[in-house]
Amino acid sequence: MAADRRPQQIGSRLWALVSREVSTYAEMLASQDRQGIGARLRAWRSLASSRPAGRAGWAVSCALSLVLTAVSAHAATTFMRLSAREIRAKIIGKVVTDDAHWSQHFRPDGTLHSIVLSQLKQGTWKIQGNALCLLLTTRKQQSMTECYEVWMWKDHIEYRDKGGTVLGGFVRKEWR
Repeated sequence: MAADRRPQQIGSRLWALVSREVSTYAEMLASQDRQGIGARLRAWRSLASSRPAGRAGWAVSCALSLVLTAVSAHAATTFMRLSAREIRAKIIGKVVTDDAHWSQHFRPDGTLHSIVLSQLKQGTWKIQGNALCLLLTTRKQQSMTECYEVWMWKDHIEYRDKGGTVLGGFVRKEWR
């Protein structure tokens, strides 16, 4: 029973500490018009150092706000790794591009047309396991195969290899 109340007590104490800091800061913002910025900063320093938990409370509220910001930002931009089926459904028949410098046209017949700075490179694509493998032929007729994990969030796409992002862009409809 006592263990059930303890998290609630900690949460309520933390909330009281944060709300007290916010109200103190709001009071000082209101006094800026009357006393000027220098007086406001001196008042903030004196309030923070006069209470035993003033500096610690301020640090806790800053840390809490940073943690909450990081958690919400991470939740908003979570890339998901695509399986072989998802790669086929979301990329094949479409264009992966950065909307300015390069594009990769994935044709359903297995051909790949890559345009980089107005230069066309042709090749093929295939899916091995949960990786997208690209075989491109360069101007010197050298071929190069590269396999990437495909990660996607909304229309944003990333090719990743060994945990690092190799290439990032967007998935667009095929334009002709």
